[in-house]
Amino acid sequence: MKWLKRIIVWIIVSLSLQCIGLFYLNNYYLSTDSKVVTKKVVEDNSDKLKNIDIKIPENSENVLASYDAKYLSYNQANKLKIVNCRDGKVKSVEAEDGSEITFSEWLPDRNRMLLVEKKSDDEASNLVLYSYDVLKEEKLKVKDLAWGGTKPVVEDIQLSTLTGITYINVSNNGNKSKIYRIDRMGDITKINTIPNIVSNIALVHHEDKLVYEGLIYNKIYVTGSQESINIDGVDKLTLIGTDDDDNVYVGELKDNLVSKIYYGKTTENTQQWKVFNLKNPVAKDDLFVSCTGKVYQNDALKGVLTEISSGTQTSYSGKLSQLYTKGLVAISNSKAKFVPFK
Repeated sequence: MKWLKRIIVWIIVSLSLQCIGLFYLNNYYLSTDSKVVTKKVVEDNSDKLKNIDIKIPENSENVLASYDAKYLSYNQANKLKIVNCRDGKVKSVEAEDGSEITFSEWLPDRNRMLLVEKKSDDEASNLVLYSYDVLKEEKLKVKDLAWGGTKPVVEDIQLSTLTGITYINVSNNGNKSKIYRIDRMGDITKINTIPNIVSNIALVHHEDKLVYEGLIYNKIYVTGSQESINIDGVDKLTLIGTDDDDNVYVGELKDNLVSKIYYGKTTENTQQWKVFNLKNPVAKDDLFVSCTGKVYQNDALKGVLTEISSGTQTSYSGKLSQLYTKGLVAISNSKAKFVPFK
């Protein structure tokens, strides 16, 4: 009988342990009445603050915004001013002793500037190229630009951060152009252009190619080729710009107005290029190409900027100054206003 009692005891113990286990599973581990603690996650919008309207002194010139519109620059009384567009604070960039800043340009994809200085009392002095880092407030000399003529003027600077190549278009009183090429190592060479006077220049960003337009005959060339860009049935072309995908945008000129825009790569036959037909002919200065390849047409009288492909319109007040990555800058009542694209 003892063995029967032992068996009964072990059965009772086993059933008891199973009941305890099932009770724990039902009331704790698999319970649907458990409390869930949540925490609200607040998105950091510190970098999404809206730009404030920037007051521009009446005697200011060359108002320019950085690519992301975080900074605005202008020239005032031969000094370069840089404004933080988030808080309105103004800083001055000083020229070297006895020199003045005669040209400034923002880099296309970062908050740095290229500056050109020359001796303020010497018409035949060499030009000096500097870079300025806004965040570090650091100005560094890049290169001396040798010049053989008088009254040298920098017309434009084009730089690709992908290739590290910089092109500088310098004119001599508007009578002759010289284009300098500076590579990553700082070596400088002079580019031989087909026309003597170059008006517009633009970079092919992934290749070491410069597209340039002759001022007199409105012919467009690419470095490395002696032949101009030719489109069947078009006599005069004007260079509008390039995009980050290496497309070149040119406008058909008739009576100094653009009626069609052709675009494509320099490696393609122009018969493969695509075309935009404009509803109304416009001046070349009223056409803009974004880095993403969107083409915009400005109607200054109505204060409307239209993206040609989609027809989307962005309204603004005042005078259109320039485009930045996500919108436009307009000057109204001595203030720079930032208007996001629609």
